Amino acid sequence: MTSSPAFPAQLPLPPAQHAAGAVTLPGSKSISNRTLLLAALAEGTTTLLNLLRADDTDRMLEALALLGVRVDDASATAGTGGRLPVARADLFLGNAGTAVRPLTAALATL
Repeated sequence: MTSSPAFPAQLPLPPAQHAAGAVTLPGSKSISNRTLLLAALAEGTTTLLNLLRADDTDRMLEALALLGVRVDDASATAGTGGRLPVARADLFLGNAGTAVRPLTAALATL
């Protein structure tokens, strides 16, 4: 039978004097979905960078496509000037609350 290595009772860590580097944080599905919706309702083409790819954003992209909004690889969105090309569509948003809430509000005003 082998014995386990001995570990010290404490491991003191002195405070760091400085830190350096770059951190890329993951995107926010809530911000991504709101930005997609705003781009869809805007005039002209909006280029969106670093959208979070998640189930919620996938559902929003599918819904916008069904509503006639052109989105190129989830980065360039052709705005509709507040007039969605498709007035009636069966949308499936699953559990994507970050898509359901703002999209419902926007559709209610159109």
